[in-house]
Formats: sequence, C-alpha cells, structure tokens
Amino acid sequence: MSEKQFVPLARPAVGSDEIDALARVIQSRHVAAGSESAAFEREVSEYIGGAPTLAVSSGGAALFCALAAMDVGPGDEVVVPAFTFPAAAQAVVLLGATPVAADVDMITMASTPEMTARVCNSKTKAVVVIHPFGVSADIELIADAVGGIPIIEDAACSLGGFTPKGNPSGTVGTLGIYSFHPRKLVTAGEGGVVTGRPEQMNKVRVFRDYGRTGSGPGDIFTEVGLNFRLSDLLASVGRVQLKKLGDAIERHAHLGQLYTRLLADVPSVYVQGGPLAGRVWQSLIVVLEGDAAPIRQRLIDGGIGVGLAAHALTEQTFYKRFGASWAKCPNSERLAKTTLAMPLFSELSESDVEMAVTALSKALGG
Repeated sequence: MSEKQFVPLARPAVGSDEIDALARVIQSRHVAAGSESAAFEREVSEYIGGAPTLAVSSGGAALFCALAAMDVGPGDEVVVPAFTFPAAAQAVVLLGATPVAADVDMITMASTPEMTARVCNSKTKAVVVIHPFGVSADIELIADAVGGIPIIEDAACSLGGFTPKGNPSGTVGTLGIYSFHPRKLVTAGEGGVVTGRPEQMNKVRVFRDYGRTGSGPGDIFTEVGLNFRLSDLLASVGRVQLKKLGDAIERHAHLGQLYTRLLADVPSVYVQGGPLAGRVWQSLIVVLEGDAAPIRQRLIDGGIGVGLAAHALTEQTFYKRFGASWAKCPNSERLAKTTLAMPLFSELSESDVEMAVTALSKALGG
C-alpha cells in the first residue's frame, strides 16, 4: 500500500514558515533557550489573557515542574484522572508521592466533581484536572468540590479552549500546563508551558534551571532542579504555530462535527461528548460496544491510521506498585478497552473523513 493511500492518525501542519523560523535561529548561532523562548512565553501569555508563563521542554516536564512547585513529596497523595496518558501519575511517583486514580465520566471522559472529591482526604496535596482531548472538564465545579486543595490544570490538549464558565483553559487552576507535542494543534516538535500564580511560578522558574536562583559566581544554586528549558530552535517553531492556532481550531471543529454527523448512522458507536462551546477538537475519540483492539487492527490493515485513545491508569504496572490500590475506576478501564482515536488533523480532507467512517462501519460488520 502506498503512503498516498494511507490516511494517518495525525500529521503536524508544518511547512515553509516553520523552516524559515528554524533557519533564522540557526543562522543566529544562538540555539539554546534565549530570546526566542522568552518571546514564545510572552506570546502564549498574551493568547491566554496575560497570565504569566514559563516555557519548558515538554508537557511532561511542565507537569513535573508544576507538581514540584506545589512541594509534592513523600507522604502526599495527588489525585489524577484514571483515563489518561500516565505522565502526571509518573511525575507524582518520581517526586516520592502517591498517585490516586479518580474515575471519569463515560461520555466526556473527564473528571467529575463527585468522582474527584470521593478520593480526596487529609493527605491530598494537589488535584490534577485534565481537559481530555480538548473537551473541557467542569474545573470550576471540581475546585468547589475539593475545597481549598490546589489544582493543576492539564490543558495539554486545550490551548485556545474555554472552560464551562468561559475562562481560558489552563488558567483556572493554581497552575496550568500546555503541551506542544506533534499531535497538538500547536506543535514545536516537543515543548510545554506552565502558567499560574506568582509564588508557584517562581518555584517553576528555579526548578527548570538546575535550582539556579542567581547569576555569576558564588552561591547561586540554592535549590535542586533539572534542565527543563525550551530551546530557541523549538520555540521559534512554536511562535509560528501559535499564529495559526485560530485557523487550526476552526478546521478541527469542522472535521469533528462532520465525523459526529456521519457516525450518527453507525450502530453501536458514539463520539466523545461534552459542551461544544469552548471545545478544542484535538482528537476524535469514538467509543465502541466491545473490544476495540481487533477493530483497530482491521482499520490499520485497511489504510486508516487509528490509535489508542488513552490508558487505564489502574491497569499499569507502575501504578499497581506505587499508586493507591483502593481507588476503583471501572469507567476508565472500560474506556481503555473500547475507544479508538480516529484520524484528525488540519490537512485531513472531508473525503478522508468519509473514507474513515465507511471503513469503521465495515470493520464493525456494518
């Protein structure tokens, strides 16, 4: 099968503008974190309404820095959604704390106030709330439900989106994070941003730069940290991509709604739900009645690049070793078995969407 016949799961919308940006930085001979990274921080800050931002090397690094800035450590528990990529839970473990899985809603695949509050207790140091695949979680209601427990808002998939109360995604929590992985609507190849309140942001600034609190000779490494800085090379790509975000959101929404209309005629399948207002269609997730694994393979064999949606945290070996074993998450475990990520990217054509839906219907025996 030729590459032309295969519809990939995702394809970053990068081209001559990004090449020109990279060439400009390379010609400057300053490729490490510097003026481009600082400009990217300012531009992301402006995009989300002026909240302070710090660029880091990945979305996972952003989560690690955010948790470290909350002083998460041994003896603490951190609540994380159970249907997700395990980056947040792994960061919790690396900091010596215990991740506690909270189940998610079967329709939105997001945390709910009730399910989150149910697993909070006196040991809970922070709660991670994720906007899954660009669907907004009820973060304001979750914040009310957990009282004064600090929230880390994982908006990795939701830059440009809004919460149910109209706040820019990523700006409600004590700290928020974004990712610029290749499957995100803004990609730098890799990269992330942390945003939030000044006290914690000062800690992030120190932690992402080896614990450095000053410059020059003498005692300037007063804390412990790592190198999580974002290079100017990657930041230059992110700056170009950010200018295209509005168009990307509009295109993804058009394709997502087309998928939804076409899939309404396919029995035993539904598209991840949630409010359309403020949604960023980062991924197109469908839920099947039964095991998705054989359907996924049939689609790939037939030229449609589908993927896993997310994982059930409670089924991962590292979580069984280090996580809270008492947390039960049947919805997440079912979603992990029955979901597919369908092709979705800005350059996907309407005919590609129709082809993918037809292939899914046939794979299901329709």
